[in-house]
Parts: sequence; C-alpha cells; structure tokens
Amino acid sequence: MKRLKDELLENDFGAYLYDLRQKKGYSIEELAEMFNNENITVKKIRKWEHDLEFPNIDEIYKLSEIYEVPSEELLQVKTQTLQEGTRTIHKNIIRIIGYLLGLSMYGSVVFSYIFLWVAGIGSILFFAAAIGGLA
Repeated sequence: MKRLKDELLENDFGAYLYDLRQKKGYSIEELAEMFNNENITVKKIRKWEHDLEFPNIDEIYKLSEIYEVPSEELLQVKTQTLQEGTRTIHKNIIRIIGYLLGLSMYGSVVFSYIFLWVAGIGSILFFAAAIGGLA
C-alpha cells in the first residue's frame, strides 16, 4: 500500500494537497478559514483534494504560503497531474466515489476493490442459481 500511496502523491495533485494538509494537522474547515475568502469553501477544498477541480494561480500562491512549500513545487505537481490527464476512467471513478462517500483517495481504492470482489462473487452466485433453476 505504501508504493501505491507514493505513486499517487507523485502524480496526483489532490493527493499531494491532502498529504500536505495532513502533515500540517489542519482540518478542511481550518484551511478554508485561513484563506479568508468567501469563495474558498470546504466543498471547494474537497474538490481540489479529489482532483475534481484545480486551484487557480492565486489560490496556489496562498496554499504555498500556508503549507510553506515553494509555489513552483505545487505548480509542477499540478502540471504533472494535468498532463497525465484522464488516461484511465478508473482513477476518475475512484475520485468520484471518494468525494461522494467522503473517503480519502486511499479509502476509495480499498472500497473499490471490495466492491468489485463482492459484485464479482454476487454475479457468479446469481448465474449459478439461474443455471441451477433451469436444470
């Protein structure tokens, strides 16, 4: 799981922001208050952390100040995430699941695997029952 986390942080702006916030010990509510801007809400920050939306340049500079990291570093990770694009639908589905259920990216991955296993086993049992009923 450690490898997956490192890979996500390396190529995922939202996971990177989430990790920075966790390292500083800020809640999403506290971070929103630090912006001192009515347009920066808890919902908006959650969207950033799930890569459903990206902060503009002014917001990146403010994040840079809050997290005490170079703005160039934030911009580089954002650019890498954008360049990676939507190569796979799986990452987007996992992000949406995480956002809807209020899970972290890692929680969403685990939930997705569990869901797929349960759905697969359920399908097998359903078809086995259907075939058994036909005989």
